[in-house]
Amino acid sequence: MKAFIEDRVLYKKEKESGKLRMSGGSWTFNMDKFDLDIIDEIHYITEQYAYTIKTNDAKWNGFIKEFQGENKLIIPIKHWIRYALPLYKKHIAKNS
Repeated sequence: MKAFIEDRVLYKKEKESGKLRMSGGSWTFNMDKFDLDIIDEIHYITEQYAYTIKTNDAKWNGFIKEFQGENKLIIPIKHWIRYALPLYKKHIAKNS
């Protein structure tokens, strides 16, 4: 799994070290690959944590920048909800 959309949620697997160091740590969203209008939430899953954010919160708190030739929505870590993986799995099961 690298990235897929299911039930209006984008799931993306990343390495924890893949966060940008910009703005105290940020996750990026490639706006050229995915249409934010069909996504309600974004979930990034790393080897240690899962990070979740509502799409509207990502748009409101992020900023757009061209990065490596792609339009990226850069969302600082402080706006994401971070779960340890066992808690994230319980959260997902509870809300399914």
